[in-house]
Amino acid sequence: MTLLSGIRVLDLSLQLPGPFCTMMMADYGADVVKIDEPEPRVRNPFAAAEPGTGPLDRYLNRGKRSVTIDLKSEDGREIFRKLAATADVVVEGFRPGVVARLGVDYGTVSSANPGIVYCSISGYGQDGPMSAVPGHDVNYLSYAGVLGLSGSRDGPPSPLPVQLGDVYGGSMMALSGILMALLSRQRTGKGAWLDISMTDGTLASLAIPASSWMGGGIPQERGDMPLSGMFPCYGVYRCADGGFVGLGALEPWFWKNLVTRLDRRDLAGRQYAAGEESEEARRELQAIFLGRTRDEWIRFFEGADICISPVLSLAEALAHPNAAARRMVVDVESPLGGAERQIGLPIKMAGRVEEAPRRAPLLGEHDDEILAGLGYGAERIAALREAGVIRKR
Repeated sequence: MTLLSGIRVLDLSLQLPGPFCTMMMADYGADVVKIDEPEPRVRNPFAAAEPGTGPLDRYLNRGKRSVTIDLKSEDGREIFRKLAATADVVVEGFRPGVVARLGVDYGTVSSANPGIVYCSISGYGQDGPMSAVPGHDVNYLSYAGVLGLSGSRDGPPSPLPVQLGDVYGGSMMALSGILMALLSRQRTGKGAWLDISMTDGTLASLAIPASSWMGGGIPQERGDMPLSGMFPCYGVYRCADGGFVGLGALEPWFWKNLVTRLDRRDLAGRQYAAGEESEEARRELQAIFLGRTRDEWIRFFEGADICISPVLSLAEALAHPNAAARRMVVDVESPLGGAERQIGLPIKMAGRVEEAPRRAPLLGEHDDEILAGLGYGAERIAALREAGVIRKR
């Protein structure tokens, strides 16, 4: 899609939060220029030996252009400042203070480009007592109270299989802030510095438990909240083949449809049972679900207007007919040759043709092209390459 056509983004970020945000912008038409190190450390802990060629790199950096710049050199900083003068957005994910030491901070960039939208993504924010503390997703979830609420009642807190802090608290909050700032700039002509804390963003995800606690004084305990074990109408049940179904019969009509279809109207009044009564209702439902396999139950409930689903493996989810119909798995050209399957575009827009994302760049693939666009001649580019300011071939 070309929704963001004409928007240039400089991506200084590593790991997952920043690159996921800028990937979304590239998928929807922005010109995202990935600022890479000439001799990089790994972009993420799961990278391949050759920088930029691992599957996560190929996914997160699709549709971007790669230029290598040594920001610790004055020549490198000059290149960045020239690029920033032509850009709409800068995204960085360093610890607070690093970009200032490198001379590529908001103050420096905005002095030459007052309209720049500069987005800083960090674990705990640009200020506050924890601004310099290192962290990863598990730490942001810990401080936000999400990890403490995750898992079963009698077990330890359970780490999530997806990076909620990184992607929701970081990437998506950054993307939302950037788009709002760009809209504001259309009216005011002024840019903005966005301070995105992944812990702040994760705290914001606690809509139901936090409002229940702060607004109603209702205790929130692991494994004993409305959506994590309190009610028999909402949860996961094991089936005869060892598979599971997910039941979400929260509304009275869904519960009524469930007990009617099961011919267990005696359970009708136990939808929101609590305490021992809830445990007893769960045991009865569990005994029922052990009577058929997972897929047999899904066929049994087909057309019954009940919120029930098979708990799919990752492979099953990616191959599901609905994912195919929604184009959520697509073929993308690989920088290593051929094509590969990747997650598709999650935001659909009626009347717009949805094109497959463009491939990720090889490290420094666009060095000459981007520097030439800034007015650097071939001899100067060769000298920068020889000096290690950009990647040597």
